[in-house]
Amino acid sequence: MGLLVDPGWTRKVEELSRLCEVGGSATHIAFLVTAMLAKSVDGAADLFAIKPTHSEGNQNTFSARTLCHGVVVPLAAELGVNIGVNGREPLNNQPYFRMTSLGDGTPVSSRARPAFDYMVGLVNELQRYTPAQARAALRAFIAVRRRYQTIYTTNNGTLTVTWATLATAIQRLVTENSEGGRRAQAVVAGLFDVFVGPDRVESGRINDPSRHYPGDVAVRSVVGDWEKAVEVRDKSVSDSDVYIFGRMCLAKGVREAAIVLAAPLQQRLNDDAIAAWAANSGLGMTLFYGWPYFVDQALFWSGASKPEVVGMAVATIEARLIAVQASPASVDTWHSLTRADDDI
Repeated sequence: MGLLVDPGWTRKVEELSRLCEVGGSATHIAFLVTAMLAKSVDGAADLFAIKPTHSEGNQNTFSARTLCHGVVVPLAAELGVNIGVNGREPLNNQPYFRMTSLGDGTPVSSRARPAFDYMVGLVNELQRYTPAQARAALRAFIAVRRRYQTIYTTNNGTLTVTWATLATAIQRLVTENSEGGRRAQAVVAGLFDVFVGPDRVESGRINDPSRHYPGDVAVRSVVGDWEKAVEVRDKSVSDSDVYIFGRMCLAKGVREAAIVLAAPLQQRLNDDAIAAWAANSGLGMTLFYGWPYFVDQALFWSGASKPEVVGMAVATIEARLIAVQASPASVDTWHSLTRADDDI
């Protein structure tokens, strides 16, 4: 006979899930389960001292970011538990990215505030728990959030796309259904994964107000600073859109920016004026018109030949579709465009 699931915590996790959906920020779900796991393992854990470097002298501090990245994320994938976000570093995000401790006054957007405050109340409750009580709460979390798991199909069939046809496959994927820009963003992030490696590429959720870098996709340098920021647009872009994005990059200390102009009817912008403005501002600005040129550049500058790297690009784009929480239909479409079904 299986263990009973605590009905009180079932209701609490359901309510947090609802508030996160309304508030448009699900990172708080990932933080809650991380706190539950910490208390389940160590009853003395201080669930508010989440960054050891800022908790000198506190023997009960723990690194929430490390625990989430190293334990919660892989176990959630293995167990089929939706922790709210699909990225490798759920807590490398606002407000947790800037926090020195939970409840230190780090700003939270007004829209996400109800979910955050509710989650902090739950952590306050967990703080008083024994490990056995925390494990009961964790079981309820797993039971609830398993029901939120999105199922994506897999396809390891023979690769049917080549470096010469990859851009066409991407165009068909994106134009079939934008999904609010998710598909285009996933493509760009996946191609940068091939170019510089996934550990240096960050790509948040669409319209995420807590993103701490400009653009949809950002690349870190080998020492961890922001090296490049890329805006991905599958709707027409104007000159003023480029200037606004450029100023955002400059304000955040990014000096190399690009925009992928993926809209089928995108008009040519005033490239010379934009280049002159960017140069005078100390900013590098690259405009990629359509998918073929961007894809060609990403494959050319990768560490292997184009024929060798195309399979990697197909895989990284699929992984990024899942990470930005695109629909299962997007992954099915990508499979149909790039692989044969060897079972037929």
